[in-house]
Amino acid sequence: MLKRPDPDPDLDPFRGGVAVLRRDGEVAGHVATQVGTFWAPLSFSLRRQWWVWLIVVWADGDREPLDEDYPPWTVVGEMISGTFSQEQDDAHGGRYTVEWLPEEARQETLSELGIGPEDF
Repeated sequence: MLKRPDPDPDLDPFRGGVAVLRRDGEVAGHVATQVGTFWAPLSFSLRRQWWVWLIVVWADGDREPLDEDYPPWTVVGEMISGTFSQEQDDAHGGRYTVEWLPEEARQETLSELGIGPEDF
């Protein structure tokens, strides 16, 4: 039987999390996150690994496709350090600061963004 991954408190903000993306002090969008687990048969491990799903909704209403990150962390590591980079050649490309919403504000924001559990 596969074991659960070791606890990782760095992932706590990502468990049902919502972050505000800001550029030049202005709200540019939001990132909704969820944490799950997976097992890769090529890892030869009997332990599951953490997996983070991310949905980006921009202030202009554009919505990115569901994205994922897993160890070694790329987007998650960046967000833990307080930044988020969008590598596109459009109006959304660039670097943003990340500001996590408190738990009491998350549900209302998710509802406003049209994001529900089925989106993950």
